[in-house]
Amino acid sequence: MKTRLKTLTIAGLFGLMSIGQTHAQSLDSMKDKATDMMSGGGGEGGTSLLSSLSSGSFNPASLTNLTGVISYCQENGYLGSTADVAKNQVMEQLGVSSEPTDDSDYQQGLGGVLQGDKQSFNLASLGDQVGEKACGMVADQAMSFAGG
Repeated sequence: MKTRLKTLTIAGLFGLMSIGQTHAQSLDSMKDKATDMMSGGGGEGGTSLLSSLSSGSFNPASLTNLTGVISYCQENGYLGSTADVAKNQVMEQLGVSSEPTDDSDYQQGLGGVLQGDKQSFNLASLGDQVGEKACGMVADQAMSFAGG
């Protein structure tokens, strides 16, 4: 009986150890996936989205795309209604009074794709925390481009 109990105990410990290893591998996988999502995905140098935005090295391809991205961020709850100020300033810079819904750059932005001169990022693939931070930085950058 004691031998059977020892065998079951050892088997249980091995089972717990394998669960721990699987969990550690899962965490490593999640970390790698987060790094991949943050990278430019083929952009020059693989510069991360947040570092590009925070350093000011990200140059938007068009103001209409920024307008669409701000709308995307608002619709997904990453930016509040205060982002309307940034969006309105960008639209004023463009010389339009309503969102340019027929523009392909705007449509890309609505889909969460932030286009740059040398790279683009899909905000839809980011998690909530990173998406919220990125959207805040996009709104700040839009304000600076619009002269606000």
